Amino acid sequence: MCIEGSQGCENPKPSLTDLVVLEHGLYAGDPVSKVLLKPLTGRTHQLRVHCSALGHPVVGDLTYGEVSGREDRPFRMMLHAFYLRIPTDTECVEVCTPDPFLPSLDACWSPHTLLQSLDQLVQALRATPDPDPEDRGPRPGSPSALLPGPGRPPPPPTKPPETEAQRGPCLQW
Repeated sequence: MCIEGSQGCENPKPSLTDLVVLEHGLYAGDPVSKVLLKPLTGRTHQLRVHCSALGHPVVGDLTYGEVSGREDRPFRMMLHAFYLRIPTDTECVEVCTPDPFLPSLDACWSPHTLLQSLDQLVQALRATPDPDPEDRGPRPGSPSALLPGPGRPPPPPTKPPETEAQRGPCLQW
């Protein structure tokens, strides 16, 4: 649960998260952004660690976030599984929940700049084929490669697949 090169990180494991900024606004007067995060690997606390490493921890994350002295705000960590797709050999299970981060549901959230429509991004994810389960990483044409976004950085350089020795400890779980 650490970023390679950070102090105290002794055994970093490869991990990759796709991030798209949806909106900018304020939460209880502090500047925040609503983002869509798509984990491309499945490491413990991956989304929280990556956001914190970027200098933008998840609002309400008392473990990886900044201590502000206002631990009563927000009432929960602002991390939510909005859309899940789990392809299996027999069927594809998809679940989409309502967006809980709306001013009508939390008066502390005040959006001011819409950059991307969450509904359009979910439609793009639904329209893309599932990756090959034998593939060890994102590939061209995967949902992460198709997510639109102004000013998106180029995709990271591809890394060699994870070795069996590297995967062994994860498979034990």
